Amino acid sequence: MGNGDKAAAKTRILIVEDHFIMRRGLCELLGQQPAFDVGAAVGNAHEALEVARQERFDLAIVDISLGEVDGIELTSQLKSEHSDLIVLILSMHDEAVFAHRAAGAGASGFVPKQRAGDMLLPAIERVLRGECYFSSL
Repeated sequence: MGNGDKAAAKTRILIVEDHFIMRRGLCELLGQQPAFDVGAAVGNAHEALEVARQERFDLAIVDISLGEVDGIELTSQLKSEHSDLIVLILSMHDEAVFAHRAAGAGASGFVPKQRAGDMLLPAIERVLRGECYFSSL
């Protein structure tokens, strides 16, 4: 394999979202992007940890409200097991309240669900370049 093959590799994404409709929408949106491959879309932290142990992902998009284990705790667990995994929080919760906790847990960015339509893809591009995406930090 030459160097050109590596450049064509798709970004593997793990979606962790407890609302089915939102999860489906994210799969649809990201699946339309030629550079992305949604490898798994799960509804809770337990499933996320299991699938992340079985497959390799470049990026995890994580909701905060996940039930028993919230997205901040999940982010911390994912980062401790997969230090190179980039985590982007996507939440209906107020970024001003959760951004510091998310960053402290290892997240690279935070996108409010209300702004996902125009912010999600630019946020993904930025965190994949190694930058952070927090509007309130």
